[in-house]
Amino acid sequence: MAAVHAIRHEVFVVEQNVPAELEWDGKDDRAVHALAPGAGTGRLLLGADAAAKNGGDRDIAVLGRLAVLKAARGTGRGALLVRALEDEAAGLGLAGVYLEAQVHALGFYRKLGYTAYGPEFQDAGIAHRAMRRTWRP
Repeated sequence: MAAVHAIRHEVFVVEQNVPAELEWDGKDDRAVHALAPGAGTGRLLLGADAAAKNGGDRDIAVLGRLAVLKAARGTGRGALLVRALEDEAAGLGLAGVYLEAQVHALGFYRKLGYTAYGPEFQDAGIAHRAMRRTWRP
């Protein structure tokens, strides 16, 4: 977990000025993590943690904390992390993935099959939109 935390600290706390107390939400121990060493990381919330974030649907995982270091952006590693977490969700029999994308990253997620919905909102002072991708009804 040290490598996961180091990447997230660099991207969110240092680069994007997210307060550390917002970044470390206590859910990491219950989440599934993907790590591309020296490049990026992401996590998947499941069960009650996912339902609390996605509007109550335990059949939809929540992808979050996707962080790719500056030097690794544009290399495809972010997409590989997303696909690895989607594969994990599908392997668990879940119907899809919900995420809250920073507005500047909407195009990245759209290319991966996500659809934005609902109004723009602020999280940690950064504009976001809800997005979802499902592979079964």
